[in-house]
Amino acid sequence: MSAPIPAISVRLSHSLYVSGCPVDGEVILNLRHIQADNIQEVHVKLRGFAKTTVKRGKVVHVQTIALVRDDVSLWRNGAAYPPPGSDVMRFPFQLLLPPNAPPSFQSSGLRRSSSIRYALTAVGVRPGALQFNRRISVPLVVVPADHAGVAVREKLTATAASGGTYEWNAAYKEEKIRRGLWGEYSTVQVHLFLPAIPVYPLYTPIPFIITIKSISAPLTRAKADALPPEQPAFPPVPTAYETVEFKLYSHLDVAAHGVTDKGNPDIMIFARGRGSVFDTDITERQWVPLRSAMDQPDAEGTFVQQATFRSTVMLDCPPTFWMETIQCQYLLGLKVPFPGIGNNVRIDVPVTVTSGINAPIIRDGSSTQGPGAPLSLPPAYWDTTGHEWEDEKN
Repeated sequence: MSAPIPAISVRLSHSLYVSGCPVDGEVILNLRHIQADNIQEVHVKLRGFAKTTVKRGKVVHVQTIALVRDDVSLWRNGAAYPPPGSDVMRFPFQLLLPPNAPPSFQSSGLRRSSSIRYALTAVGVRPGALQFNRRISVPLVVVPADHAGVAVREKLTATAASGGTYEWNAAYKEEKIRRGLWGEYSTVQVHLFLPAIPVYPLYTPIPFIITIKSISAPLTRAKADALPPEQPAFPPVPTAYETVEFKLYSHLDVAAHGVTDKGNPDIMIFARGRGSVFDTDITERQWVPLRSAMDQPDAEGTFVQQATFRSTVMLDCPPTFWMETIQCQYLLGLKVPFPGIGNNVRIDVPVTVTSGINAPIIRDGSSTQGPGAPLSLPPAYWDTTGHEWEDEKN
């Protein structure tokens, strides 16, 4: 037996909407329940707002900026009836998002919070001062239109499908480290290779290569021969990707009536994904002499060790954006740990994240990744139990 149809229900045509495009769908009315609840009119409202809070001591500064406000009336009592033998009426709607609408967003910290939220609300109007209107609010996920990102996404997809080669940008860091407070320094070198692309579109496999090389402090051949074959020389390179931290984090600036705060929250930690292609290449330690007298016991050289990790990452965060009260920029952060105090090597690369989408995406309830998936947003974004959308009785 099918579930009963409520008085008012809302169905959206897409799961991901794009700035400058219409929000479309249908409102379904059950006339029997509408009449029993004394609902005289039904209209839909499209609302969007950016809200920021910044705490300074005991004072909380709050600022709200309206982003979109659009309404359309769908039904009035006596204006339309369901077909014979049915209690159900369907009313399509279409409301327009502004072309400069920022992406859906939600973040909170100890002294700040910021959100950009959108919702479509169907309102059943019940006349009388003591009768509350009926509201059904459905959160919307919105991203900016991005024609440039579409071209990047198509290029990356085509290169991966054909097995072609990528053009790379390399970030490099070299550090001198030692095991303790005294002793000779060793050298560690870290490369992070990323595709040479201007923007990083969502829902697109983005390849990366991490290479880690260590060069031990000089030691004689006799000491080198005394080191057990199974024991890595200091500093050992990571032999598993899980010991390396590769993440996306944001540089977030928040303002409320001129009072500002900032933070750098982590957005995504790129762990080894299920089903993802992941290559690991660990080379055995290699003795490299520093002088030509290779056969002399006192000849010095170094041990060279190297690890390489190759895979892809896929982003599902709100794109990079700037507005009056919220600025969200992103960086890729790589941390490679080595034994000893303060011997971590870090690389940070600023990246511009874009939607890679120029039209609304058709809803697919089974989609958990790829272009049909929603943004990664915290549960607070989907909460419609508050009063944010109740801007008026009607």
